[in-house]
Amino acid sequence: MKISDEILVQQAQQGNERAFNQLVQRYQERIINICFRIIGDFQDAEEAAIDTFLACYRSLGTFEGRSSFATWLYRIATRSAYKRKVRRPPESIPIDGLEIPENRSTTRQDGHLREQEIKKTVEQAIETLPDYLKEAVIFYFLEGLSYREIAEILECPIGTVGSRINAARQQLQRKLRHLIEE
Repeated sequence: MKISDEILVQQAQQGNERAFNQLVQRYQERIINICFRIIGDFQDAEEAAIDTFLACYRSLGTFEGRSSFATWLYRIATRSAYKRKVRRPPESIPIDGLEIPENRSTTRQDGHLREQEIKKTVEQAIETLPDYLKEAVIFYFLEGLSYREIAEILECPIGTVGSRINAARQQLQRKLRHLIEE
């Protein structure tokens, strides 16, 4: 039986290191992924994830459960990633799982090369978005979070999240119009 986050948090707040380690194991991969998508460098993402869990450990006593533990942890991760990102030059972020329409008239190898070109173009377009739009794209489209969860992470109203996602869509459509028309 899987122990809930709430119980693990309560145990960790009471000094149970094993409970905290279970939380780290449960969220480590997602936190590294979020940090990587913001920073664009795996080593820096791992370091930001470490920073995230250290900050979480230090602040766990102040966590009151008004939001889910995951939302609270994602908020810490976002801050940690942006702190690390400030220290390095901007790079593109990879987009795993992006569905690219396949050109059926090309060979498989040509199709793969074309897919890689499109992916790179989309990554570059996302990278040019302002951070406040890029983080909305990351959490909504790539992490699959709801508007409400994103609003809690970014500490803004749900309507703001919706407008950011809409603005990001419009900007990306303008930047990627040539791909759509092909």
